[in-house]
Amino acid sequence: MRSPEQRNYAEIERLEALLAALRADRGTPRQTEATREAGLEIALAIREVGAMLVNVGWEQSYATSPSPEQPSHGVPS
Repeated sequence: MRSPEQRNYAEIERLEALLAALRADRGTPRQTEATREAGLEIALAIREVGAMLVNVGWEQSYATSPSPEQPSHGVPS
């Protein structure tokens, strides 16, 4: 099973390839619209990955930081 990060990375790669292909062959208004849609999809995928990274950072900061009221060894003073 692939992690959400791996799936998002693969999706970003796929969309970047699609966007490059669309940019290489400009022509119809539909292709222009498809380029815009691909760019939006890439932006959304990147935002989602960024949000996951922020959540992981917050979880790690709360999981490893002892509270100021408690000593790190767990015995009250």
